Amino acid sequence: MKSDIFDFAVVGQGISGTLISYFLAKAGKNVLVMDNNYIGSSSKVAAGIVNPITGKKFIKSWRIHEFLPEAKIIYDELSDYLGIRTYTESNMIRSLYSVEDENIWLSRTGDPEVKHYMLPVADTEEFGDIVSKPFAYGELTGTLQVHLSDILEAFKLKWQMLDQYIIDKFDYNCLIEQSGSFSYKDLFFREIIFCEGYQAQCNPYFENIGLAPSKGEVLLVRILGAGFKKMYKDHIFIVHQYDDVYWVGSGYEWNSNDDLPTDKIYHKLKAELERVLKVPFEILEHKAAIRPTMHARRPIFKPHPTLRGMYIFNGLGTKGSSIGPFAAKQFARYILEKIRKI
Repeated sequence: MKSDIFDFAVVGQGISGTLISYFLAKAGKNVLVMDNNYIGSSSKVAAGIVNPITGKKFIKSWRIHEFLPEAKIIYDELSDYLGIRTYTESNMIRSLYSVEDENIWLSRTGDPEVKHYMLPVADTEEFGDIVSKPFAYGELTGTLQVHLSDILEAFKLKWQMLDQYIIDKFDYNCLIEQSGSFSYKDLFFREIIFCEGYQAQCNPYFENIGLAPSKGEVLLVRILGAGFKKMYKDHIFIVHQYDDVYWVGSGYEWNSNDDLPTDKIYHKLKAELERVLKVPFEILEHKAAIRPTMHARRPIFKPHPTLRGMYIFNGLGTKGSSIGPFAAKQFARYILEKIRKI
């Protein structure tokens, strides 16, 4: 390590830890990132979907009018900083299952609050005879696919080159608070931020924060010659990754305590894909992860009640790609400028 003492240690390099580390470093702070390099991190498994319209009634996602513009600005900034493409603007085709669904959709396309996200006529030409047509289609615009795993890997490599990244399964017993700063093994830092995802439920410094972890499972499949780039939402999402490879997922499972893929969800996703697709596909991989969702469905960032310089940033859940940039930027201001209202 190049520094005798870091300004900040950030524990966890999912999307929350990565973004808060970036903003602190951008402000001139010396940041050490610690991560256990867990391949089942929900940030690494997620498709990175930013969807401004949600639910059966097609309502606007919470504060999306603030989150979406900020997300695009920040992801563009990260593209320049990392030298990679951080997101793709890709419309989403939504299956409508009944006359009622179609009527709700058409009525919403005239609502000033959401009409700029919802097209009255869906262009499904690129899907051709690849999918089985439902009753009708709707098309969303303003949707993004954020390349989360590419962002995380690029930051990891950059921080390793700067000697500001260590792979470590954090041992809380080794963290010592002393005279307004902290030591951990042979490392020293003034402040520490925990960004541990669902593993925060094991953190003794922040208990009962309202985590409601939910398990998700996904398939990576090859659909030869499919060629479609728009995202497709039926009872499952189908999202293009590269070449003929697509991400297929995923739902909530609240009563699971492990992050292992299950035969039950494998066969459920496979059956849904067989129902939607009219062409053959090959399953390449089956993954699972635990999302750090909150009971209140809102992210959490707060200081420790008694230990000065200790914070938690968590709970981005399924909306991490959209909420993360805005929330991390505001949390950085909270820490650096002690701005309390966010």
